[in-house]
Amino acid sequence: MITTFLVIGLVGAVVLVACAAAQPAGDRGLQRGAARRRRFVEQNPTHVNSHDIRTQLVRDGVALSQARFITEKAAEHGIKPFTMWLWVQQFDAEALGIVVAADLSHRDLLTHISNGTVPDLEELKVFAAANGLHIAGPPVRTPRRRVLVDSGLTAPRRVPLPAIHEPGSWPGEPPTPPRTRLGQGGVAA
Repeated sequence: MITTFLVIGLVGAVVLVACAAAQPAGDRGLQRGAARRRRFVEQNPTHVNSHDIRTQLVRDGVALSQARFITEKAAEHGIKPFTMWLWVQQFDAEALGIVVAADLSHRDLLTHISNGTVPDLEELKVFAAANGLHIAGPPVRTPRRRVLVDSGLTAPRRVPLPAIHEPGSWPGEPPTPPRTRLGQGGVAA
């Protein structure tokens, strides 16, 4: 009986000392963990989650409340975090917020990512603001990719086509006289 009380007392003392010594992670530990997670996601982007997207949006200057709104709206519409990660990497966080809040679908985002195009953000800002995204400041510039075009070549000049006189005739062919039908006084062969 005495050994039972001693064992229970000893275990209780060890638990008490362990709880007193344990402290929540400080700012330095939290920053180190966040940096470790960021490096992991950059190396393995398929493992990104909505919290990583929210953190990236805040890091890129989006307010925390708006970042939450964007990630929640994306989850409602079935937009995957990996797609949002690709969008932020290819374009920017502000454009992601506008297209998600303007109710673009997951398929639309993938199409724009694969084509390297951005929809008209000025037009989408109207819909995004109506859906609850706070938009302030100067107009958003649409990120564009450079396309090199060789403007030294000119298209060859084409000769205008001849007029078509009636449906079914060949160009340049004079119109054919109407055919006589049998039973209308014509000659039967």
